[in-house]
Amino acid sequence: MTIISIEGASAAGKTTTSSALARQTGALHIQEVAACWNKPEPEYPEWFFERQADRWSLAAERDRDGLAIIDIDLFQPFWYNWSFDFTLFGGQSLDFVERFYRPLLERRAIGFPDKYFLLSAAEPDLRQRKANDATRLRRGFELNLTFIEPQKRYFQALNAFCPGLVSFIDSVDVESNVTKITSELPSGESRHRYSAELFDHMVNWLRENPASAAD
Repeated sequence: MTIISIEGASAAGKTTTSSALARQTGALHIQEVAACWNKPEPEYPEWFFERQADRWSLAAERDRDGLAIIDIDLFQPFWYNWSFDFTLFGGQSLDFVERFYRPLLERRAIGFPDKYFLLSAAEPDLRQRKANDATRLRRGFELNLTFIEPQKRYFQALNAFCPGLVSFIDSVDVESNVTKITSELPSGESRHRYSAELFDHMVNWLRENPASAAD
């Protein structure tokens, strides 16, 4: 009864690793929003957030029977928007995102995974992987390269507040990723899954630490 989430930069191996891990363990692989739903026309600001709650529902249902793997963090709107100083998507503010997510967490319609696995690779390797993969367009690849360091800082902050929440993996290849993740899988539901304290820490940290700040 475990829920994990696999994150990382574009071409770091999130989807291929998630798929391989699911095949090996019999887990449910919950793909990213774009792979599961078509955007409505016109798209309203909360649509993407609602789909994150839908993905959590899928994970929670599977969790009764085994392992669920969430491909890309359900709380991505927080740190992704923060990474670009809340200038994307019509300027969705931290307060705007928080107001949508907090009631979901309170009624357990969304939650934190029992463990995050953050995959990383050097930028030249990411570029080479993108060039070698003709199956995916990877729109926004160049833009997404710029959030690698802010994303790492964010997950380090989460891990400092909740030790063991995040495992940082040097993504060499899918096989080694799967081996590493399998060796560190949590044994079941964690105490932080619906933690208001973790949520508050996340929001406050993002508010107090500009993404553009030097390390």
